[in-house]
Amino acid sequence: MSVATSRAASAVDLVLADLHDSENQLHLDLERIGERHRADHEVFHVTRDIARWCARHVERLAAEGRRFGLDLDPRPVSTNTLAAGVRRKASELTGRRHTPAMMLINDLRQIYADASALELDWVLLAQVAQAVRDEALLSLAQECRAETERQVTWAKTKLKEGAAQALVTP
Repeated sequence: MSVATSRAASAVDLVLADLHDSENQLHLDLERIGERHRADHEVFHVTRDIARWCARHVERLAAEGRRFGLDLDPRPVSTNTLAAGVRRKASELTGRRHTPAMMLINDLRQIYADASALELDWVLLAQVAQAVRDEALLSLAQECRAETERQVTWAKTKLKEGAAQALVTP
């Protein structure tokens, strides 16, 4: 194996492992945020839907990682059911008052920041895939980046919708 080939394989390993960790973290955060804001039906259902995208990305990254000798867990990290129950009850008790609105703004900011960073990581993987001429890796990067970009767009849209009310309403 040449030095250039070894360096490219190392770059792929690094980016795949980072993406796997980041997708797992976003999956976990989306589940937690959905449970915390269960009273807001749109947030609850959309976060569950886009968390499933993260779960699929984790599975696909694990499969792709095997081609490069990585042992990535194909099962996404998930929330503890007891903790989810506590968050659900807290969500029911707080409902849609001002404090939950600010909590939602903070949570959406976190989703936006994490998904934006993740979207850039998919761009990096696409660049590496092009450099090593790996069509399967490039396809994975492009498909998952598109879904991650939709996550970013959703979080930004929800932030715009709720910012004025949450930040101005006493």
